[in-house]
Amino acid sequence: MKLKQRALAIMVGTTISMALVLMILTVDLHPVSTFYQGAKVQSVQGGPVVVETGHGRDGGEDHPVHLRRQLGKSASRSGGKAANLTVVRHTHDLDSLSDTAVQHEHSKEAAYRKTNSRTSPDGAAKPNNLRTRRTRPKGFPDEGNFYNSDHKWLRTQPEHIKPNTGKYDKLMSLPSATSVPSNADKLVRPKKTKGKHDLKIWETFQLSINRFEVYSNTSGIDELLEYLMTQPIYEVDEKSGGTQVKLILTFEDGGHALFKPWRVSREYETLPNHFYFSDIERHNAEIAAFHLDRILDFRRAPPVAGRWFNLTSDIYDLADSGLRKTFFRSPANNICFVGHCSYYCETETAVCGKPDMIEGSVAAYLPSFKAAPRKTWRHPWRRSYSKHRTAIWEQDPTYCERSVMTKHPYKTGRRLLDLMDMSVFDYLIGNMDRHHYETFEAFGNFTFPIHLDHGRAFGKHHHDELSILAPLFQCCLLRESTYKRLQLLASEEYQLSDVMRESLSRDMIFPVLLEAHVEAMDRRLQTILAQVHRCFQRKSKEAVLRPEPRLEDYREPEPSAKTGENFDEEEY
Repeated sequence: MKLKQRALAIMVGTTISMALVLMILTVDLHPVSTFYQGAKVQSVQGGPVVVETGHGRDGGEDHPVHLRRQLGKSASRSGGKAANLTVVRHTHDLDSLSDTAVQHEHSKEAAYRKTNSRTSPDGAAKPNNLRTRRTRPKGFPDEGNFYNSDHKWLRTQPEHIKPNTGKYDKLMSLPSATSVPSNADKLVRPKKTKGKHDLKIWETFQLSINRFEVYSNTSGIDELLEYLMTQPIYEVDEKSGGTQVKLILTFEDGGHALFKPWRVSREYETLPNHFYFSDIERHNAEIAAFHLDRILDFRRAPPVAGRWFNLTSDIYDLADSGLRKTFFRSPANNICFVGHCSYYCETETAVCGKPDMIEGSVAAYLPSFKAAPRKTWRHPWRRSYSKHRTAIWEQDPTYCERSVMTKHPYKTGRRLLDLMDMSVFDYLIGNMDRHHYETFEAFGNFTFPIHLDHGRAFGKHHHDELSILAPLFQCCLLRESTYKRLQLLASEEYQLSDVMRESLSRDMIFPVLLEAHVEAMDRRLQTILAQVHRCFQRKSKEAVLRPEPRLEDYREPEPSAKTGENFDEEEY
C-alpha cells in the first residue's frame, strides 16, 4: 500500500514538474516598454509623457505590443499585481487614438499586420535567445570611449536656436547655375502598364534622375521628404554588408528606404584616439549632408529625412526572424537590438530606444542595380585606411599632375571637376571617409559621382581637416559655377550657416546639428576661398576656374588608354 502511494506521489510530482517546464518554455519574450509604478519617466523629446496604468483600453489589444499578456507575466514574475505596473508611451502615440473612429481604424491596421507579418498565427512572436550582456574588455580606460559614453538625447533647447531669417527661401528661389538640357538622358524609363497608372512619389523621383543630377531644382523633393517621414512601414529587412547596422524599410505602397538608427547624442564627437575608419556613424550627419548638397546646388545626394520610430511596432513586429533574435531589453528597461555588421554590432554598442522610441535617418532608394547598374571607382585621393602608413598623395604635392590628370576619365570631360566639388563638400562636413564613389553605368563616363555614405561626417566641430581639400589645392581647379556659389554663401545676405539652419529646421528631428557644427561651416568656407585665392596666385584665375564641360565636346578614349578605374596599390 505504501509503495502504491509513493509511486502515485512520484507521478504527480513529475507531472507538475513537466507542466512548470512547459510554462517556462512558452513564456512570451515579446519586448514591451514597462516600468514599475514610481519609476522615473522621461520623454526622449523633452515633452510630456502619457502614463497609463492597469491593462489599458479594453485589454490593450489596440497597442502594437501585446500589453495585457505581457503585464500579467511581468506581475507573476515579480510577485505583484498587474495593476501596479505603468506603461509609458509618448504623447504622439496616443493622440490619434483619442477619437473612436481613428481607434477603430488603428485596430483594423493592427489586425492586418497580425495576419500579414511574419509571426505565428496568434500574432505572438516566437521566443528568441537573448544575447547576454558582455563585459568591457580589460585595460579599457574608465572614460573617453564609446562603451561608457553619455548616451543622452540632445540637450539643446529650441529657444537657443537662432530664428529663421528667410535666407533659405530666398536662396532656393534663385535660378540654378547647373544648366540641364530639356532632352537630358533619363536613367530609367517607366514600365509599360495596361490602363492608367498613377505614379507614386518614389517612382516619380527615380524616373527624374538624369545624366546631370539626382533631382531637379524645381522637382517635388519636399513632398518626397514628407513621404519618407510619414509613410507607413510594411516590412523591415537588414541590409547585408557594410561596417555598421542599416535596415531596409519597405513601405505599404511598395517604396523602399534605407534606415540608419540613432547611435550617439548630438554632443558626441569623434574620440581623439579613434581613426577616421573606426568612427561610429551618425544618422544626423546623413540628413545634414543632403541639405548641404542641395544648398551647394550640386543635387548629387539622394534625399534623406529624419523620422521617429517605435522599435517595437515599427521594427520588431515587421522584421524577419534573424533581426528579431538580436532584440533584448536592457538593464535600464529600454528596448535594444544589435543587428549584424563588422563594427559596433555588440551588446555594449547596441541600438537602444527610450524606452522604445528612437530617431533615425531615412534615405530615398535609388533604382535597383538591375534597372540601373552602378560602377564603383576607387577615389584617387583615397586614404590608406591603415594605422601605420599614409597615402602617397599625402607626401607628394605633384600627385595630381603626375598621376591623376594623366589618366582617364580625369584628363578629359567633367570627372576631375566633380572631384573638386566633392572635396569642397567633404571639407565642409568634415568627411574623411571617401574611399570609393559610384556613377551610373548608363551614362558612361560623362556623368556625376553620386554623393553617398556621409555617416562619419560632422565628427569634430572644432577641427578642420585641411587634407580633405588636397584635390583642390594640388590640382588648382574648380568649376566657375561652384566658385560663384561659394562666394554667394560667404556673403551676409546668404550666409551658409543661416541658410543651413533654416533648411534643417524643416526636418522632423530638428535641431539636426549642434549649433557649433553649423557655425563651423562658415569658418571652413572661408578656408576654401582662401585656398582658391592661393591658386589664383600660382596660376591665373582663368586657368583655375573652368566653365561647365559640354557633352557634345566629350569623346571617349581609345580602349588602350590608361584609365583611373583602379589605381595601383602603390599609389596609396
